[in-house]
Amino acid sequence: MTTTSQVPAVIDYLVTACQSSPSLGQATPQVYVFDGPQPPAATQSLEQVLWIGCDPANPDAVLGDSVQSWPVLDHARTRDEDGTVACAAQHWSGDPSVKTHRDGAAAIMAAVELLLRGDPAAGGPGDASMGGLVLWSGVDAAEWYPRQVAGGTAVLVVFKIIYRARLTTS
Repeated sequence: MTTTSQVPAVIDYLVTACQSSPSLGQATPQVYVFDGPQPPAATQSLEQVLWIGCDPANPDAVLGDSVQSWPVLDHARTRDEDGTVACAAQHWSGDPSVKTHRDGAAAIMAAVELLLRGDPAAGGPGDASMGGLVLWSGVDAAEWYPRQVAGGTAVLVVFKIIYRARLTTS
């Protein structure tokens, strides 16, 4: 079997892992985890939101990208792929404190990062290989957007998941 790119599989992994995480989708209060963009009305009243494969601050942005290198020693049977997936975390409530919401958005991003730290065979806490899907992964390149909205303050942090995968032909 040949894999052209791991971008779709990485997004699927992240959505499933975040939705089932006791720190995110299964937390109390819940962090609502969305696969890609949603209509604004679907998220505007939610206090904690995580988008995988979406940058709500820039709706026309790329959800993921990758570049591949082609080793010549194995007659092009393998390729290495370096990829990124756009993600965003938002924290909002009626509280006017930017710090409260910056800390809340940071906690959501940190929970995603923790899912991608470590090796389960060595005791975790997360899995940088995404269950063997990639060679390594992590959180990178955060941009912070505090803003006053109707009924309070919101902070959106847009970040990227980076990874390296080995694509093989069998």
